Amino acid sequence: MRKWFAAVSALLAVAVFFLPFRQVLAFEKDGRVAAYIPISQGDTFAIRYTHSIHRSDVEETYKVLTDGTIEQIALTYEDTAVGMPANAAPGETFTLRNGKYYITGMERKFPSILLSIGRVVANHRVVYEGKMVTLKTVIPPGSIVRIKVTRLSLVQCWKGVNLFD
Repeated sequence: MRKWFAAVSALLAVAVFFLPFRQVLAFEKDGRVAAYIPISQGDTFAIRYTHSIHRSDVEETYKVLTDGTIEQIALTYEDTAVGMPANAAPGETFTLRNGKYYITGMERKFPSILLSIGRVVANHRVVYEGKMVTLKTVIPPGSIVRIKVTRLSLVQCWKGVNLFD
């Protein structure tokens, strides 16, 4: 009986540490989680960066869907020159307010997002629940990361960097 209890206890301990349980927005570098944000379905987050030509901020806003897909829902920027849209796609809304352009009503879905962390100008930042973290402080500039919704085990959470903890 004691051996059986010990075996069950050992299996439970392994499960607690190694089974993925926590849903996160993961920033993977070379296939490993470099950083993450605990996130729930319906939560929104943004990637903010400085445009390399205009030198003004661009913000892409995303929402986590129930199936783990990431949906771009908005885009905010200050210049409509090179590399930036001059209007919205069908079904979207394009507005100008206080010197900024807004595209809303976007429904662009992605299983993941590839992002090259800028070395010089871009200064990529992630914005979540009113807080902002500069990505190059935890991920080396020049790195390519895959941003995706996944589940992490307790051990994986310990190995990665919780961006807002």
